[in-house]
Amino acid sequence: MHNAMPDAHDLLAAERFLAAEARIAALFERTEEAIAPLLRSMRATGRTTYVTDPERGVIWGHAFLRAPYAPSVEAEWFVGWGLRFPDGGSGWEAADPRLPTTPHAIVVVGASGTPGGSPGAALRARLPEGWSVVGGEAAFVAASRPLLELPAEPDTLAAALASWTAERIGELRSFLPSLASACPG
Repeated sequence: MHNAMPDAHDLLAAERFLAAEARIAALFERTEEAIAPLLRSMRATGRTTYVTDPERGVIWGHAFLRAPYAPSVEAEWFVGWGLRFPDGGSGWEAADPRLPTTPHAIVVVGASGTPGGSPGAALRARLPEGWSVVGGEAAFVAASRPLLELPAEPDTLAAALASWTAERIGELRSFLPSLASACPG
């Protein structure tokens, strides 16, 4: 059983995270500014700028989708964007094609209230280049970009991440309505 109490290493990591948290928040705010018009056009509701999700190894924001961008009404469909740290989470191992094994930016579409079944090969055939099918419990499709491919300078990194995220969400706008027939539930 996993111990739910922190050890000394966790507390030292928390200290480092708190030192960086304002900068991380600013990065997500810049991304939110870039994608806000796209989210409005997708009728997205309930936006969260960012949360930490240790179970999935991500720091991400999300918004819930409404028709025609929500593939079904049986679940709460969402678009998520942020940073994934592969060593810290689970549920992404079966992605096809595989997601990077190093920290990366990510844009996903998924559902809470989990519709039955996995999206499978029918969904894969409908996705544009650069998107993966994820057979996990929540995310169904994901696009990723290794952080090592982004500029190192903070302002340039933030601009590149915001631009990449907006491009991926723009792609979602174009193909998400057509995925309804490929998604279970």
